[in-house]
Amino acid sequence: MLPSPADSGEDRPGGPGPPSGDGGLMAAPVADAFAVAPQVPTQLSVRSGGCFARPLPLDGSCAGAARRFFREAVAGMGMPGDLVHDGITMASELAANTMHAQGNVEFGSNRLRPVTGFPELWIYLRGTGARCELVCKVYDSQPGWRTGDLYTGELPDPTKHALEGVNGRGLQVVNGLSAGQWGYHPTRARLGSWKVPGKAVWFSLRLPPACDVVRSGRPRMSAARAVDELEAMLTGRGIGGRMVRVDEPAVDMAVLSVRRDLTVWLRSCTVSWKKPDGSYERRELSDLEDVAEQIVCTHEELDATGARA
Repeated sequence: MLPSPADSGEDRPGGPGPPSGDGGLMAAPVADAFAVAPQVPTQLSVRSGGCFARPLPLDGSCAGAARRFFREAVAGMGMPGDLVHDGITMASELAANTMHAQGNVEFGSNRLRPVTGFPELWIYLRGTGARCELVCKVYDSQPGWRTGDLYTGELPDPTKHALEGVNGRGLQVVNGLSAGQWGYHPTRARLGSWKVPGKAVWFSLRLPPACDVVRSGRPRMSAARAVDELEAMLTGRGIGGRMVRVDEPAVDMAVLSVRRDLTVWLRSCTVSWKKPDGSYERRELSDLEDVAEQIVCTHEELDATGARA
C-alpha cells in the first residue's frame, strides 16, 4: 500500500567566455575565474519547461552577463518589449547584488576567491494559462546579506528609503518593477561539481495571454515520468543519496521519500509535500521545475532547523 497522500547593450571586456573546468577549483584569480566556471549541462529550453541556468562572473561584468543571458533565455517567447526590458533590468540588479554578497564589489586587494559556489542565473516558467509567469533567480553561496562584517539571514526591507549602499537600491528597483513579486529562499547550486548550499533571490513576471509561450502551453506528464524527472533533478542537486521511491502505475501514482521528514506524492497531474511549518504544498506536475526547486528549499530549511535543534 502507498502512503496517504536595466540594459546598456554593451558587451564588457572580461565578460562570460566558454564555461569549462571543475566547479571544485579553489583560489582562482578573479580575472581567470570565469574561464574555469562550471560546465553548463544540456537543458530543455524555457518554453519547453526546462530551466535556463548560466554561471555569472565574479567581477563587475556580472550585471552585463545577466542582461545578455536574460535576452537569450526569453528569445522567441513572444514577450512584450517593455516586459523584457523590466526583466533585463531586474536580472541585472540581482546579479550586481552577488558582488555585495561576496563582501566587496571588486574583492579589494584579495584577488583570490573560490570558484565553487559560483553565482548563477536561473530562468524558468511557472503556472499555465492566465497564471503563467516567468521566474528569474540569481543564486549565490552566501546564506544571507552582508551587514558590516557580519552576514544576516534577514532580507533587507526595500520599502525603507535609508537602505545601505547599492544593494538596497537594487532591491528597491526589483520591488518596484515586479510589483512586489520577489523574495529569496535557501537553495543549492545547479552547476559545477559541488552543489553548494546558498540562497536564491528571485522575481516573477506575469505573462500576458497573447504570449506565444502561454498560448502553446506545456505538455502534461504521467506520475511515472514525473517521478523519474524529479528524482534526477534532486540527485543532480546533491540530495539524492537517501531517496526511496514507490511506483503504482495502475493508478498513475508515485511516492518519493527524499528524507525521513520529507515525502513527495505524485498523483492525478498533481504533486504535494509537507513543508517545515506543517502546511502542505500542492502543485501541478507541469510545474516540475519549480516543484524541484521548492523541494530543495524545503530540504535546506529542514537541515537548518535540525542544526538549530
